[in-house]
Parts: sequence; structure tokens; C-alpha cells
Amino acid sequence: MGWIVDLFNKLIEFLYRLIISLVDMIKDVFIWALDEVLGLCQTLVDWVFSFFAPIDISQYLTSIPSEVSWMLSAIGLPQCLTIILASLVARLLLQLIPFTRLGS
Repeated sequence: MGWIVDLFNKLIEFLYRLIISLVDMIKDVFIWALDEVLGLCQTLVDWVFSFFAPIDISQYLTSIPSEVSWMLSAIGLPQCLTIILASLVARLLLQLIPFTRLGS
């Protein structure tokens, strides 16, 4: 009769390990899906920034007087414009998520 109890205990241990493995599999699928979504977002951001690559801004910046360019850099205008552009791109990408309203 001891072998039946031993077999039942092995079955219970197998089922316990199966449940733990299923939880890990579900977690891995969620992480994989998140990785794919973030990879798609990275591709979209690279695609958007590729439009700005041919624009040579330095030709416009050389015509600005040195006092004005110093003042703009002193108040942090380049960093400000970078932050604003990044936030606009992030807002546009977030609004493309289903069940959110465009234009809000």
C-alpha cells in the first residue's frame, strides 16, 4: 500500500511543478509581448527621426549672431527644444494606442 501513497505524492509534486511552470510561461509571454511592443515603438521613433536626418540645421545656426547664440545656450534652449520634441513624439505614440481618443 505504501507504493500508492508514494505514487500519489509524486503526482501531487508533478502537478505543483506544472502549475509553477505555467505561471512562469505566462510571465514570459507577457514580457515577450512587452518587448515586441517596445521594439515596434523603437522602430517607429527611428523612422520618425530619419526624416530629420537630411535637414542641416547648422547652416541656419551660423547666421545667428554670437551674442544671441550664447544667450540661447545659456538659458538652455537646445535642451528645452529636445525635451519638447521628445514629449510630443511620446504623446503621439501614446495616443495611437487603441481605445484612446486622438486629439486629447
